[in-house]
Amino acid sequence: MRVLPLEKDIIYGPLFSRRLGRSLGVNLLPTGYKLCSFDCVYCHYGRTDVKTLVPKKGDFPPMRRVLTTVEMALRRHPDVAYLTFSGNGEPTLHPHFPSIAAAVRRLRDDISPKVRLAIFSNGTTAHFPHIREALALFDAPILKLDAGDPETLARINRPAPEVKLEDIMDGLKEVPGCIVQSVLVDGRVSNIRGEAFEAWVAALAAVRPAQVQIYSTDYPVPEAGVERVLPYVLKRIAEEVEERTGLQVRAYWF
Repeated sequence: MRVLPLEKDIIYGPLFSRRLGRSLGVNLLPTGYKLCSFDCVYCHYGRTDVKTLVPKKGDFPPMRRVLTTVEMALRRHPDVAYLTFSGNGEPTLHPHFPSIAAAVRRLRDDISPKVRLAIFSNGTTAHFPHIREALALFDAPILKLDAGDPETLARINRPAPEVKLEDIMDGLKEVPGCIVQSVLVDGRVSNIRGEAFEAWVAALAAVRPAQVQIYSTDYPVPEAGVERVLPYVLKRIAEEVEERTGLQVRAYWF
């Protein structure tokens, strides 16, 4: 079951992001299916159709078309706050992601230097040096960390076989200005209590990101038994994690 339709083009929006304000989305992934290295139980695009860390060449938009489309969008919407790489899965899986990121940054600098660049990534490729160098080009590299132990990672994010938690954490530690985003859920799978919660807090303390952003499942989810964490609980968790780790933690909800 798919809860929200996939993005049908390279650019989507403008849309209002609770974390970034008015934003244009950039989808580097196929438009006919979801391609990701995770299959998260809470993903509002539904189940992952192709789950891999190393995709075969396929239905990716060509770099030239990406740059032409982004240039037109920047000229049409010079007042957006962010240009955000996200879309139908994991954006860093595009085979030319580093080159695209560098070229888009140059376009931004030339056309709309006030527009900031962001990326929503699940962090599974950040341990690759060429991806990490590209992530350093973003003003807001926002990378996922929902779990601090392999068991919880397997239950919530359901990664591709090649994905290892230690690789994710090693990569996050090396991304300049890394912002960690964590989706907190309850119900048949949970990362807000017990050993799973303690492991997550310990992982955040080890990574030491510039900021932690927590939120829950405000959209419908494809899996039964996945429950939303209420705003007052998110706020309490943010305060506790800040006190225990010294990190800046912000909670978001609709």
